[in-house]
Amino acid sequence: MPNPGERMLIRCEGGPTQWRAVTFPPPQELDASGGLYVLVDDGPPEQWWYEFVPDGG
Repeated sequence: MPNPGERMLIRCEGGPTQWRAVTFPPPQELDASGGLYVLVDDGPPEQWWYEFVPDGG
């Protein structure tokens, strides 16, 4: 488990990017061009990912 404030890379599904660098704990949502990334935090932190939700979706 990462320590608070530690940087981590999180995989992104869909949208304009494949990875995001964030600090732990990661934000639940991140703005992106054309939509929003929403954190899917099922399982341990090393398995979390961001799912892209397009604007209007």
